Amino acid sequence: MNRSFFAGVAGVIFGGLLAVLALTVPASALAAGGGVDAVLLMDSSGSMAKNDPGRLRVPAARLFMSLLAGDDRVGLISFSDNGYPVLHLTAATPANEPRMLASADRVSSRGVYTNLYAALDKGLAMLAKEGRPGQRPMLILMSDGKMDVGDPDQDQALRLKVQDELLARLLDEGVKVYSIAFTEASDTELMKALADATGGLFRLARSDEDLHAVFAAIFESAKDPDMLPVEGGEFTVDASIREVTLVASKEREDVRVFLQTPDGRKLGSEDAGDKLKWFVSQHFDMITVHDPQPGTWKLLSTAGHNRAYIVTDMKLAHNPQQPRLEVDRDMVLEAWLEENGRLLDREAVLTNTRFEIGIEAPDGAGAHFELFDNGEFGDRRPADGVYSNTLAYANPGSYRLDIQVRGETFERQKTVYFEVAAPANAVAEAPAVPAEEAAPAAEADVAPAVPPAAEPTAGPAADANPAAAEPEPEPEPTPAPKKKSVSLALVVGVFVGINLLLGAIGAGIWWFLRRRRAAAEDGEDDEEEADTDGVEEKAEEKAEEKAEEKAEEKAEEKV
Repeated sequence: MNRSFFAGVAGVIFGGLLAVLALTVPASALAAGGGVDAVLLMDSSGSMAKNDPGRLRVPAARLFMSLLAGDDRVGLISFSDNGYPVLHLTAATPANEPRMLASADRVSSRGVYTNLYAALDKGLAMLAKEGRPGQRPMLILMSDGKMDVGDPDQDQALRLKVQDELLARLLDEGVKVYSIAFTEASDTELMKALADATGGLFRLARSDEDLHAVFAAIFESAKDPDMLPVEGGEFTVDASIREVTLVASKEREDVRVFLQTPDGRKLGSEDAGDKLKWFVSQHFDMITVHDPQPGTWKLLSTAGHNRAYIVTDMKLAHNPQQPRLEVDRDMVLEAWLEENGRLLDREAVLTNTRFEIGIEAPDGAGAHFELFDNGEFGDRRPADGVYSNTLAYANPGSYRLDIQVRGETFERQKTVYFEVAAPANAVAEAPAVPAEEAAPAAEADVAPAVPPAAEPTAGPAADANPAAAEPEPEPEPTPAPKKKSVSLALVVGVFVGINLLLGAIGAGIWWFLRRRRAAAEDGEDDEEEADTDGVEEKAEEKAEEKAEEKAEEKAEEKV
């Protein structure tokens, strides 16, 4: 018993320490570090001349390459009947940029076949041979057709090899697949299955004009960059931002994009120089400003969704990073601000700062909700700078979630892409959300723990009134890591405290068992003594009876 008891105590202590560390290390510290090793697999079959006549996949691929940083590397493989390396894995540095961008121009549309197996196989081979430890490997597959090598039987055999052999290798080597289908005639089922299974992203580019937005989404999913909200072309730059890169959409090639500075100056592509880089393409401009002036900037003559990626010391972090959910399963979303890798304290975060999320459902409908730091609705500790809310999704499909924080002098945004899967035993249609739950988010079929955000208030949790909206009992999600780092003194203190507590419990158990054993032994002695006394009394009675009988016999003999 002693051996198992102390083994249990050791297990509790070790498990307790792991729990303490898991609850105090920031999620960002647990995320995979380093850059990405990205290999683009670009379809060069003849049908691409029809489905991408303007070869817009080339500037879109160049956009992705340009958004990567110095710790990232990129390669490119052109494929038709086979895979042909065009660019081996190359660091995304300014010195290598001309060679990287030129490689995309070398992809033609003159191939005869579409060998998806060869493309993926060559991409995996490049990652295996040239990949570096610590990098996150990924493949970006672009195609407009199904598996086609000229023989239907071989096509089917190769497709099965992709599903079995190559998928197993992708999972074993931790390679994510991001796939882009150019038409409905593409093998969308296979391409989406590869992306879903590996934790990547699948997109259907219904128009070649969508390509730069698709590549921006892939970049955001792969790199989780810090961004600025862009509304009406306006965005706010604060003093902590060292660089901002804008992807400005436009309707036609002849539309010119201009950038207005906080002091009213109007900049164009002709103003490019050391601190201003400007890339012009048919459907978007990419503009990078080094050391931007703090204040409100504005993009002029743009259309659609514009994006602003930043390099900054004050970052927006969130947990989970890439959720995978089922219909009607609760998800607790957390968001917080970090400065130089440390959680911002209460004074820096809570004063006139608001955390919100915007959700875009698979059908394009949207909804907005507020995140809270009041110890309710999924928030685990009030006023600690970590804002939360609990959400459930009524319909399966691809969702986009924009996390935004707005303070008096700064704004931040992160965009998260994720899939909501139908339950394993789902019927044709997902179960309907009750009206009282769906009402706050009827447009996007998302049920929050609290009503949607109202007009901005003085504080992020000032108007959070639990009595106004009776929430259902909070679920018990898998504990997510707390955001504050733990000191060695805290770990030692917790360790000592656990040992003292367990020691006291052990002593109490030992004392209780000792008392029970002593009481049992006393009971057995009393029973033995009682039995002995009874035997002795019976023996004395028999002796007295025999003596009396002998006396009577002697008296009769004398008579």
